[in-house]
Amino acid sequence: MRPDDLCTTPAEHAALAALRERAGSGSPMERHCHRQFLICERLAGERAYDREVVLVACWLHDAGLWTASKDPYVTEGARLVQQVVAPFGWPQERLQLCMDAAEQHHAPRSVERLGPEVELLRRSDLVDVSRGLVNFGIERAWLRELFRQIPRTGIWRHMLGPATVQELRHRPRSLVGVFLAPRRTTV
Repeated sequence: MRPDDLCTTPAEHAALAALRERAGSGSPMERHCHRQFLICERLAGERAYDREVVLVACWLHDAGLWTASKDPYVTEGARLVQQVVAPFGWPQERLQLCMDAAEQHHAPRSVERLGPEVELLRRSDLVDVSRGLVNFGIERAWLRELFRQIPRTGIWRHMLGPATVQELRHRPRSLVGVFLAPRRTTV
């Protein structure tokens, strides 16, 4: 399934377009976000969640890496969610849920209290970046097949490339806000 095939709403298409504008179409980051969404679906199982919120947050959770700012890139990701979704008139609570999912994806502990969508993003990101070493119960055979179908090629070079160098150079103290104590940007 192509990334475009996942998108069924205008907000989802807008989020994918915003990611592509920053990271490039077909980039390792786009593939990371694509895998992350499929991992979210697998982790959710039969549990109810807001699919549109999760997909929009998946597309935009790392896009803040390409924003020049003194704030953590996850905060910029949350702001980008707000900017991209605003034209679609989402209720404030739903917009906040999507922003939280993007901003809290590196939280050191469960963020289930903020909503299942937020915790799904946190877990799925960890599964993908760890190449399934951390799997939260997902079958390793399923993950191997996912990584075969949507290759991880270039993800570390992309993540540790110019965007991350810029992150470290321009906002080194922001790493605390990314990995240890992420803030919560509100609508």
